[in-house]
Amino acid sequence: MMLERYWDMLHEKADCWWGVTHPRIYNLLMEKNISNVVYHHDELIVDHNKAYGNKCVSSNPGHSERIVAERIKPDIWISDTLNKLHYVPKDAFWVQVFHSLPIKKHFFYPSVLDYDLLLLPGEYHKHEIIKRLNFKERDEERLKVVGWPRTDDFLNGKFDRQEIMNTLELDQNVKTILYAPTWGWGYGNETLFARWFDREVKAFEQICHKIRKMDLNFIVKLHPLSFHANNQTLINISKKYKVLWLTKEISWFVDDPNPFLWITDILISDLSGIIAEFMVLDRPIIYIDPDEKLDAWDSSDMPKNFRAGHIVKSPEELLDAIDDSIKFPERFKKERNNMVSKLFHSPDGMAIDRAVQEILNFARRKGLN
Repeated sequence: MMLERYWDMLHEKADCWWGVTHPRIYNLLMEKNISNVVYHHDELIVDHNKAYGNKCVSSNPGHSERIVAERIKPDIWISDTLNKLHYVPKDAFWVQVFHSLPIKKHFFYPSVLDYDLLLLPGEYHKHEIIKRLNFKERDEERLKVVGWPRTDDFLNGKFDRQEIMNTLELDQNVKTILYAPTWGWGYGNETLFARWFDREVKAFEQICHKIRKMDLNFIVKLHPLSFHANNQTLINISKKYKVLWLTKEISWFVDDPNPFLWITDILISDLSGIIAEFMVLDRPIIYIDPDEKLDAWDSSDMPKNFRAGHIVKSPEELLDAIDDSIKFPERFKKERNNMVSKLFHSPDGMAIDRAVQEILNFARRKGLN
């Protein structure tokens, strides 16, 4: 999603290629009639022996990436994930554009130091990179604050609410609730919530039942790495209460959540990066407070007080927060606006323009034509 924005802006200004190892992304690019693609299939398996982290792993780590890199031989790699170039020889310049701004630990890993140019959403992330990773003054030239391209669509009027609602067959006359949790801390593979682990199914049905009684649209969009995507018990509960279960089986490809955020009146999440993007819309957010056993705040990207909305620890508190958010949607408006100003440089719909210009400037400084 993030890289496509760069492709749209850069492919007519430079000789741009996609380096792809996953079939779903390759097929999508083919559907878009994009021919500049170098593809080598990476066989992924589920490693159930892993206690945490992504259990979807390569059967031959690095093999496909090295083949793709050898065939393209680029002057510049643009990546949106810190470990994507882990197996690629560093014989080109590396640019990191990031793909998410969660509250949890995600952004400030030492591998950031491997990149020659980092395009940042705002001064907060720049300051924290310098502080946490001990950037030297001479290294700060690599850090360019441009804004967050993922929010440009919200600020440019790209989406039509009525059209999206019609496509999803949702009632346009009632409010819409979206539940979109993070993958999270290694537990997100196999859990539905950030707490209530011993009664997740019961809690989910309780929430679905009450939201249905409140006459609201309810959408569930899990992280694409969640193993709950095909949980038939949860799917049956969703059908019973007419919940829109958007989650697909694990595909290692994320459908763009922005159209769903556009029609959402109240977002329920925990520490997900989707929260930061939704905050630009200035609508109510409900945070499910992570279970204390998760150590979710250990080196987290953002502190607890960056949460701008109701913070709940029980399904009952969650339902009360929904009711309050419907009645008083402006309650946390000041906090939301303060967070947007902290996280995003110039939320004006032009972030991708500034980001692309920084890449072109970088290329010129390095003597690349």
